[in-house]
Amino acid sequence: MKVNASKRFIRCDASHIELTLPASIELSGGEEEKALENLFFAYGKARRLCYSLRQKYELKGEMSKSEIIKSVQASTGLNSRYVKDAYATIENLPPHATFGGLKNQRLREKGKITREEYKKRRNSIIYARGDKTKGGNLNLRIVEIADEKYLRVNIGNRKWLLLKLFIPDKYMKKYAKYLDGSRPYSVLIKRKDDDKGYDVRITIRVECALNEGSRIIALDMNKSHIDFCVMDKNMKDIVAVGKINTSELQNTRSEKREHQIKKVANKVKNIAKHFNADVFIGKLRTSNFKSHRKANRMVHQMPRFKLRKWIKHICVKNGVRCEERSEAYTTKVGRILSHIFGLDVHKCAAIAFALKLSDFHVFKLLSGASSNEGDGSLRGGQKRGSSPTGTAQHDSRIRMKCWAAMMNALLLRGEEFGGYPEMPGIRGLLFTSRLKANLPLHINVKIW
Repeated sequence: MKVNASKRFIRCDASHIELTLPASIELSGGEEEKALENLFFAYGKARRLCYSLRQKYELKGEMSKSEIIKSVQASTGLNSRYVKDAYATIENLPPHATFGGLKNQRLREKGKITREEYKKRRNSIIYARGDKTKGGNLNLRIVEIADEKYLRVNIGNRKWLLLKLFIPDKYMKKYAKYLDGSRPYSVLIKRKDDDKGYDVRITIRVECALNEGSRIIALDMNKSHIDFCVMDKNMKDIVAVGKINTSELQNTRSEKREHQIKKVANKVKNIAKHFNADVFIGKLRTSNFKSHRKANRMVHQMPRFKLRKWIKHICVKNGVRCEERSEAYTTKVGRILSHIFGLDVHKCAAIAFALKLSDFHVFKLLSGASSNEGDGSLRGGQKRGSSPTGTAQHDSRIRMKCWAAMMNALLLRGEEFGGYPEMPGIRGLLFTSRLKANLPLHINVKIW
């Protein structure tokens, strides 16, 4: 499987963020380049062997992970740490992966690249995970000699290569303190397809100081826009409802899509900082979604994974708390609330998502959900023709019963916070009037 090292891949959790620094190495040629090429081929062979043995034996229960690693180590001559890292690169690959990329395979079949070129593209990466107890990284370690950075590469038999390492100054000024060996860092070396050098990516795990906001902002992800709802944590008041247009993500070319995703993520961060809110991203498994061809294409073309990851990355990097939560049943409740509030279904789905986060008991009364999925996905498969965030039709009798139950619960909660004036005949409209009074602001953010 082809690994594109020209793009930055990021991950983050509630209090940490993984930053990937771009770099490059310089080889003097001769024996040094030959030794590095041998390591590329041995590592590529280890990846393919791990993948093949895992598909044939481990998934059937005939071999364990440790047995595969020992077998591959004996076949390639690499140390166990290299083989474990090679196994980690293939562990989540699909059943039919093409090492080197399908494009290069087709070029070889048509005779447009030679056999040697194809072998180089199949064996084009070396990856080593970090280890704090081993000075940051055992096999690919960053060392400093005479105020210059070098990458020390373990080639086996107690031999190492010292390759001059170039990291841009703007990254060195910010992150040089993380490369002194006191923290673990992972290193990826990737050979360029044109054989004109090597790219290096250094991944560091960094702690972030996060401030807890007084509000929450719930993001309902849709095909061409993100609807959001800002709700006060204590009073459960709706502060603002709006949307961020993301239609460009569907129409732009793949090489420019990541730039558009970053712009969307920065707008989410700015809105969250403006309202002093914690961000919650709607997460739903869409792999089982089945409908007509056009709907399938629209749902599966949504860059949900990258969008969630970049929003989390940029928010956490700027001190904004950001988490993923299941948005199951929110569209179902949104269709009910849209008749009450006079808003479209997607904005009401964002309101329902905020209600689910702040008061699941009330949400459960209206949705009929059996349990709170937390950051998981909707349990069970979806029937053909169903919506990815709820069914399209509901029994009106059940809907009215749930709606009445929610209104009663909200009324009791309102009395708990000071009460509402007793006016006969408007008992069911109390939450509606209260909500509309606190919805003066509708924000529409466009990407230019």
